Amino acid sequence: MANRRPSKQKDKKRKKKAGINGFSTLNQVAGVPKPHEHRSSIPVDTPASIREPRPICSFCGSEIENIASAFTAPDGSYVHFDCVLDRIRESEHPGEGESISYIGSGNFAVIGKDEEGKPVILRRVPFESAERVKAMKEYVASLRS
Repeated sequence: MANRRPSKQKDKKRKKKAGINGFSTLNQVAGVPKPHEHRSSIPVDTPASIREPRPICSFCGSEIENIASAFTAPDGSYVHFDCVLDRIRESEHPGEGESISYIGSGNFAVIGKDEEGKPVILRRVPFESAERVKAMKEYVASLRS
């Protein structure tokens, strides 16, 4: 009687305890092959690196760590995005329920809500001209080596 086979009920309980219920991953269900190391004969180009200049912000006097997120002030110097935002907030005095937002191409706007609660531009506030935006993009592109 040492070779007794367990009943089907006990066998099911044992499988449930062991957590065996068919496929264990979605990849097995879909028939996706197991991942393997890929070796390519195509040479990989090293990405261009950027020599990050560290100009001083003419508004706050601290170093600009990411030139790509800086703006060009009217005098040609560089300024932090947050410094520009603070200056515009001080000059525009947004009312209750209004905010200042960057809307692209060197322009900011005072944003409010309409009757339905949807955001709407109340006033546009230009900061950089199109020429200065283009010059900044070219400058950042020239830093790639």
